[in-house]
Amino acid sequence: MAKVSVLVPVYNVADYLEQCLDSIIDQTFEDIEIICVNDGSTDSSPDILQQYCVKDSRIVVVNKENGGLPSARNAGIDAATGEYLSFVDADDYIEPDMIEKLYSAAKRTKAEIVICGANIFPETPRASDWLYQTLSPKDAYYEECDEELLFENPASRPFVWRIFVSKDLIDRNNLRLNESIHIGEDNAFQFRIYPKAKGIAMISDKLYNYRWYRENSLMNSVVYKNVEKKCVAHIKMVLHVVEEWEKSGDIKTMGKDFLRWSVEFLYDDFIKLPLIVKIENAKLLTNVWTNCGFYGYQYSYPEYIRDMFKYFYTVAKEQPIQCDVSVIISADEDYPYLEKTIKSCLGQSEKNLELIIINNGSGPLSYSIIHKYLHKDKRVRVYNTEKSHYTEGYNIALNLSRGRYLLFVRPNDWLAGSDTLKNWVNQADANDAEITLSLNKEEDSEFYSSTQFTLDQDNYRGDYYLDCSLGNALFSADFVKKNKLEFENYSLESGKVFLSAVCLSAEKAIILNKAMYMSRHIFKYDWIPTEQCVLVLKSFADRLELAKEYDSASLHNKIYSLLISDFYMNTLINNTKPYAMSLRDCPNGENSQSEVWEQLLRILSLLNPELLPVDEEAPILLPSIFGMFAEGRHRFIGDMSDNYLRV
Repeated sequence: MAKVSVLVPVYNVADYLEQCLDSIIDQTFEDIEIICVNDGSTDSSPDILQQYCVKDSRIVVVNKENGGLPSARNAGIDAATGEYLSFVDADDYIEPDMIEKLYSAAKRTKAEIVICGANIFPETPRASDWLYQTLSPKDAYYEECDEELLFENPASRPFVWRIFVSKDLIDRNNLRLNESIHIGEDNAFQFRIYPKAKGIAMISDKLYNYRWYRENSLMNSVVYKNVEKKCVAHIKMVLHVVEEWEKSGDIKTMGKDFLRWSVEFLYDDFIKLPLIVKIENAKLLTNVWTNCGFYGYQYSYPEYIRDMFKYFYTVAKEQPIQCDVSVIISADEDYPYLEKTIKSCLGQSEKNLELIIINNGSGPLSYSIIHKYLHKDKRVRVYNTEKSHYTEGYNIALNLSRGRYLLFVRPNDWLAGSDTLKNWVNQADANDAEITLSLNKEEDSEFYSSTQFTLDQDNYRGDYYLDCSLGNALFSADFVKKNKLEFENYSLESGKVFLSAVCLSAEKAIILNKAMYMSRHIFKYDWIPTEQCVLVLKSFADRLELAKEYDSASLHNKIYSLLISDFYMNTLINNTKPYAMSLRDCPNGENSQSEVWEQLLRILSLLNPELLPVDEEAPILLPSIFGMFAEGRHRFIGDMSDNYLRV
């Protein structure tokens, strides 16, 4: 019998498996058995396992039908004969002395559980600060599990692979992972096993190497991208822990702290859920929390925790509604009109809507307004994220949305009247429209005499939408998702590019002769940074590609007119000026305008002279743009040279 059983669940990890197995068989502590559970792999993982069985007799392969990670780990526990168990995921690897140090710590402290730290890779994309903190434990020893270990020490959970556990502890309590929990199963297992352990030690050594990100992994596709599935799975995990603790009696001693932990653990994802999903899960949670003694504990919690509990309890009393429209707002700073914008959306006579607010790293004023309406109207869904371009927030909202239609509202704009959405949806339904455009402003209605125009009429195709803002369009959610249309960061032109792509690809579209969406044009620019200038020019080039694909002369000439407009011509010329950027600030030539020049050349290659408007000045306007830009660029380079000599 080996002293340590190393359990490795294996499912379609051929690209990483050899590195993992090599790190285990090369351990300085040799008295181990390596139990690899092939969980129904369909790639070359089984062949690799057989090759390693020949290479090292300590390797044992258990083959089973695919049942998920908890099932594979349980199969490994069943097969293990060692005094201690160590868990290693097959896409990770361990340090050469990991088993030796963990075994030594267990014997020295007589702990039934030893917890170590871990290194995180890859470095790009960067993991969260929470993960780095969690995987950086400090040396500590607990004679028995207590509230401080479970709920206050960030290094105690989750991740089963960072614990070294006595097989006797597992056997005498007949402990296994819950195979119906596939997200949060580590947490559930640790909540069950820690209270039963005789001695828990933490060591600061980082002995495990955790591959935190894989593009096609289960964690990335399910946990990071499917918020609803993740949150519902975590709720299931919390309910499971309560059920087990009620059986063991641990709920009596640790129920108060567990309730506080669980509401904080769930809240940030719960507020992202659609109303109907929130209602059904809030009922489950509040019933369990009440049975655990919430009403006796509630006034011992700080106010913000009580507010979280109150949110769950009030949601549980809501009635579900049909969702016809997903109204989407992305707030990335403090906006002076945000509250009026939100009230404009929630005050609609069309009640079958959800308001998805992407709190995109907004300031304290916007955050307080968002928080207020989240608790005031349960149709509001909030996704808190780090600050990024608003288009990232829109793409998040596209994945979250449940409505039949999508409406994107800027955080300083508003809807024209209380019946706006109802009328808009009725018109879209009546015409089975994939996109329904409204006029920009009330006075535009004089331009149209009929109720509506279809996009494929000769007097419209590729025309009116060119002057619309994103908020003037009500999109069919099915159409947008079916065609996998997403937003891309094009700086000032981001919404226009998305709108162009939808309008040109749509076959069923109408224009209403009434303004539905009102804009506050409070932003004025006389210069944009070079990086944004590049993105704007890229938007021109990409839309010229789109115009070519759909044979749209209107879009082609609209891009040309934008390019020669005073605003964008001045933007280009101003971007040849160094402003505050010295050579020291841009050692790699970040402000050299080479990317601007590259996009200008791309635009030139895509412009079709035969489509340009008949104008005496037209032939000379485009060359003049390039000439002025080239002159300014040479001036900029000269200034940089002068700076270099002064430096």
